[in-house]
Amino acid sequence: MSHSNHSDGYRRFRQAMQDGRLRPGMVVTQAELCRLLGISLTPLRETLVLLEEFGLVEVKPRAGIRVVYPEVTFIRENYQFRSLIELHAIRQFAPNAPADWLAEMRQLHETLEGQLKREETMPKLFERWVALDAEFHTQFVKSLQNHAISSVYDRIMDNINLARQVHDRTALRTRVIDSAGEHLAILSALEEGNADAAAASLELHFRASTYRTLVAA
Repeated sequence: MSHSNHSDGYRRFRQAMQDGRLRPGMVVTQAELCRLLGISLTPLRETLVLLEEFGLVEVKPRAGIRVVYPEVTFIRENYQFRSLIELHAIRQFAPNAPADWLAEMRQLHETLEGQLKREETMPKLFERWVALDAEFHTQFVKSLQNHAISSVYDRIMDNINLARQVHDRTALRTRVIDSAGEHLAILSALEEGNADAAAASLELHFRASTYRTLVAA
């Protein structure tokens, strides 16, 4: 299988999900999917092998291609896998967490939290939160210096973001304020160099985040 072809097809599939051209639970033909993704039949078939392996589509002969709808099991499995990676990573990260990174993260979180509580414009603040949240969590995984783990982690996060897009009905401002507070608890433990406390706070954050996603699933 051509790595470049199926990687490109996978990226196009994810983009189509993100911009709404493909929707969870949607059933399409191969010809329709070729048109939506802008690829020919051969690379599509290679991409479908990957998408099936990742649990993102079901290919049913004569019935079409069904895009996954993130049910409770899908959500739980992806959060569980994410937890295994990050809880291991944060224990590796905590003893040598860079002081300048910790200071910057605290400042960014506290500033954003304050702006949210002052009822400032939400859309732009939410864009900043999405970037900050990704930087915060990805830093732990990067500290493992393992490309294979990072690649799997990126895919898991794509799945979790898909589930959030479909299910999360928590008020946006409330969700971000709660998440920022949970991040600050993790930062406090990291600033103390306490790996056990950091892992415990991270686990609590995952439980809360899973609940926020599952509550409407």
